[in-house]
Amino acid sequence: MAPLTQTAETSGIRRWAIASWPLLALACIAIAVPSIGHAAGAPELRIYNWEFFLDPEVAAEFGRRHGVTVRQSYFESDWERDLRLSDGGRAEFDIVMVDAAQVTVYRSRGWIEPIGEGRVPALAHFDPVWRNVSDATATHTLPFAWGTLGIAYRADLIKEAPESWAALFKPVTSLCGKILVGDDPRELIAVALKATGYSANAVDPAAYRQAEQLLQEQRRCVTGYRYTGVAADTDLLTGKAWAAMAYSSDAAWLRARNPNIRFIVPREGGLIWADYLVVLSSSSHKSLAFAFLAFLGEPAIAARMALYNKAATPNARARALLPAGVRQDASIYPSSDAQRASELVGNSPPAVVSARNQIFARIIRPD
Repeated sequence: MAPLTQTAETSGIRRWAIASWPLLALACIAIAVPSIGHAAGAPELRIYNWEFFLDPEVAAEFGRRHGVTVRQSYFESDWERDLRLSDGGRAEFDIVMVDAAQVTVYRSRGWIEPIGEGRVPALAHFDPVWRNVSDATATHTLPFAWGTLGIAYRADLIKEAPESWAALFKPVTSLCGKILVGDDPRELIAVALKATGYSANAVDPAAYRQAEQLLQEQRRCVTGYRYTGVAADTDLLTGKAWAAMAYSSDAAWLRARNPNIRFIVPREGGLIWADYLVVLSSSSHKSLAFAFLAFLGEPAIAARMALYNKAATPNARARALLPAGVRQDASIYPSSDAQRASELVGNSPPAVVSARNQIFARIIRPD
């Protein structure tokens, strides 16, 4: 796989979320699950995470080994997590799941602790590609999972399988009104840039004008601006949507519910996502947090985690333990060509962030 790089950090936490403050004040209340682990009164390790990402049985096993309680709370988007942590929520957690782009921001703000093989020897098991996405990921994270953003679709409802982003952005008549696209401005516009032949990290204003034109033309065919979920009533399962922008791991969950759901990385390339675990500097249980990361880095544990969350593991030794059918599944581990064509979206200059957010606002809230 070609080395992955990020652009330099020049923007802060996603400020467009502040415009929706009244709604986010409710949305940012973390969804907590019951504590997993040891007896009442035991030390508690608090994790802020995506739902369906960290196997509760694995967390319970760590709790039994160390005589502690593990509590997970869930966020529903990167910006929800960022807003909660920036608004004083760091005191509530020990470990947080962070996307690659924001690791640099968190480190610059002094929010996270350095992590090295001295503290977490299991880091030696991880593919350097994922550790070295940026200086910050190399020094302050445990790589947890990675995957792609592409197109999930219903093979039983679509006559011709999609191969290009044009299937979503310039759909055939039968697909119009059956399309779901994401509600993250950075990712949605990055995909539109890919569809028009530009890099997902383009800074040329002309590229953004073309991307907006494409999104405006597509708008009449979009049934909703939201990511497909994995619940039984999500649009791809019910048939309300026939094709959608989707994360590879979510598509795998959906395929487990309905084998007619397929996932592809379009020929122009998709987006690559990577998530990392970090230890907050405000944590009152840092030793316990590092012990948990070391536990998750054990190859057998990391392999179990990958089977649970249906994402690609950055732990090279763990991948070797996975069933051949999983290792060879191109929707989880894309081909070398698909990886080379795809990009990890980095932080952008402030002018680009502003332009992107304005485009997104015009698309989802037209006059």
